[in-house]
Amino acid sequence: MKVAVYTIALNEAAHVERWANSAVDADYRIVADTGSTDETVARLINAGVTVHRIAIRPWRFDDARNAAMALIPTDVNVCCTMDMDRFLEPGWRPKLEAAWKPETTALYCQTIYRSRVEDPTPLRQWATKNFHHRWGYRFKRPVHEALVFTGEREVAATSDDLVMFEVQDLAKPTRSSYLPLMEVAYKEDPDDAQICFWLGRDLMWANQQDRAVQLLEHYLALPTSTWGEERSEAMRYIARMLPDQRLVWLDKARMEAPHRREIWADLAEELHGRADWLNLFWACTNGIEKTHRTGSYLDDQNCWGFRLFDLGAIASWHLNAMDRAVEWGEMALELDPGNERLRNNLDFFIRRRQEDRVAPLGVEASR
Repeated sequence: MKVAVYTIALNEAAHVERWANSAVDADYRIVADTGSTDETVARLINAGVTVHRIAIRPWRFDDARNAAMALIPTDVNVCCTMDMDRFLEPGWRPKLEAAWKPETTALYCQTIYRSRVEDPTPLRQWATKNFHHRWGYRFKRPVHEALVFTGEREVAATSDDLVMFEVQDLAKPTRSSYLPLMEVAYKEDPDDAQICFWLGRDLMWANQQDRAVQLLEHYLALPTSTWGEERSEAMRYIARMLPDQRLVWLDKARMEAPHRREIWADLAEELHGRADWLNLFWACTNGIEKTHRTGSYLDDQNCWGFRLFDLGAIASWHLNAMDRAVEWGEMALELDPGNERLRNNLDFFIRRRQEDRVAPLGVEASR
């Protein structure tokens, strides 16, 4: 078996050595440089990587990746597409050889995202199709490009032992070009549910809310829109942009993906704003019970902090469930120990429980 690790690059000098070293067990390491002006090319050559300089006009990620794939030698059996901000776990080659069978055309590995190279704590992870046969594959879409099979029958397998890491380079301005490229992708295939969702999301971020709502509603109506977690996320976005309909859309999201804590956190915020203490207690209870993240790219880090416990404690106090108010108040403070408001609220809940009074005191917990 001959293996090639390949990618495209533009001003990736900071990542070259890590990328090249992690792929050193490949028979070929190939990079198509698309116009770097830093030391990317020189460092790649010094690391023993084969570099080709290419130009893609107008720019599309799929054309660039397909050009890079075309540069892979014909004697290669298995290709590994790996962006420059990614790197393979040591010992990957024998794991690949063990998992790849004669009939295999593609292999999913585990891609784990980290905040820093030296921090092993995973931010999120999921299986990605990064290994494929030399023939029968191409990239599709000008952005958020997908590796698609063009042969008669794809035989895909998954290896949980094969791991690729990613530490996103948030300093790069690459993402600024995504929105116009997504417009091109949507024009080419308006029934592509994935692009429809991503374009709607980016339009929301760009404060083009009317069109964002239109695109996300179109996404939800597409027959290929079948992933409940992503559908619920689209509903969360619409709820943010249509405040008059927020509760309706959040309830739809809850029914679509009740296992996601994110939905319950949004519901809790809305119910807190309405001073609906009984339903707030219900939403917080359900959200706190969701102790496992989905592991998808949609997981929202902000929903896993103190806030649900904080809101649950406030709801419990209003319902005179003081044992629960103290319990959740303690959990909220444990998650954010420097928060003076949480500390003051907890002190109040403890006093309130000790006094064991039915009627509320004149002092209210801050919200």
